Amino acid sequence: MLLPGIALTLLALFSQFFAVIIPSKNRICTNITILLSTLVLFIVPKIPYLSANVNIMSIVIIFTIVSMIIYRDYSALSGEELKFEFVTLTLLSTVGILIAILAQNFLLLFCSMELTALTSYVLAGFKLSDIKSSEGALKYFILGSLVSCLSLFGISFIYGFGGSLQFKDILYQLNNTFPANIGLVIGIVLFLSSIFFKLSAVPLHFWTPDVYEGSPIASVTYFTAASKIGMLAILLNISKFIIGDYQPISYNLIKIIAILSMIIGSIGAIRQNSLKRLMAYSTILNIGYVLIGVILHTQKGADAALLYMLIYAASSIGFFICLIMLLGKDTDKASFDNIQGIAENHKVIAAVISIIMFSMIGIPPLTGFFGKYYLFYQAINQGEFFLAFLGIFTSVIAAFYYLKVIKTVYFVEKTEIVKLPMQYGLLLINSLVVGFLVFGSFFLSF
Repeated sequence: MLLPGIALTLLALFSQFFAVIIPSKNRICTNITILLSTLVLFIVPKIPYLSANVNIMSIVIIFTIVSMIIYRDYSALSGEELKFEFVTLTLLSTVGILIAILAQNFLLLFCSMELTALTSYVLAGFKLSDIKSSEGALKYFILGSLVSCLSLFGISFIYGFGGSLQFKDILYQLNNTFPANIGLVIGIVLFLSSIFFKLSAVPLHFWTPDVYEGSPIASVTYFTAASKIGMLAILLNISKFIIGDYQPISYNLIKIIAILSMIIGSIGAIRQNSLKRLMAYSTILNIGYVLIGVILHTQKGADAALLYMLIYAASSIGFFICLIMLLGKDTDKASFDNIQGIAENHKVIAAVISIIMFSMIGIPPLTGFFGKYYLFYQAINQGEFFLAFLGIFTSVIAAFYYLKVIKTVYFVEKTEIVKLPMQYGLLLINSLVVGFLVFGSFFLSF
């Protein structure tokens, strides 16, 4: 079961070794590492307890590969030096996610999540020449360290009051002890704080806009896709193997977080001018939707949450790639001013942005509509009418700023944009994203 993690670790270490020995061949080392990472997909084990329809570890690895391709091609477009350390960090971060998904013990889970966290702090501040990148990384590090301390404090409560660090033992005690062991409950809630922090769920979302705005665009794609999908899988594991049917946590706590995330995520994006901050609040909003599926505590609810997260991650990556293809080295400072009237000279990119935005809104027959429909349908089936209504209502609010992007692209006086050379890796990824958003609903079934 640990074979993919071991393979990626060895790949990261050996690739970094050769990159140090032959610094002039970083691009070749990157290409070889991307190819070998793809081969790791063939040794990923099936995880039937996570989801009947989604092999989440494979998806995490695929989005990691996509982030590496984006970094490689962004470096070529922007003229910046390709630093192989980015590839090493993303691979090691992914190793942490894969081990955490398989963990059945709190210490192993904590250590693997810390591996992901520490590499993420470095990825956030990877652009050393940019003061905003350093500022965002510092905020991320300080808040992340605080949450890690709370998480470890929670584990001490769990061990002290539960007498074990194995998931199955804590599950039994939490669901078969009356009255509930309050110390055990406090420990689990404290531990969950680190999961909600990494998911950007309210009220542990404050880092997200600043980190998204300051981080290099390739790092943001990793945070939005591979990292978020991995953390969702870990949360689903915790919900099933630790919390079980203990309603105060499995339902009440997560429901409050879902409601707050939907409200703050939808409202917070309205006045944003930076496109990266806009997508940060969009992430917070969509994590609120995903938590609806977690609350349902059914296999179909988990499938709906994972499917929706997959659709949103693909859409976000497609949008960021469009910005890279348009703006090159100015992508990290992208705002509405930079995409004014681009439809006049970049019709294909404008069309792709429109498809992505319409999918995020949930316009049929795009796959984004299918994801929202399936998620809200499962909520209504379980009697969660308020959550379904709030999800639809906040989708209407979010439509305002998604449509604002389309309006700026097509109906605002154009800004002069220098034509950049074609990068075939970015073109291939965006073609797959558009194909998935347009035709995905025809292949996905309930």
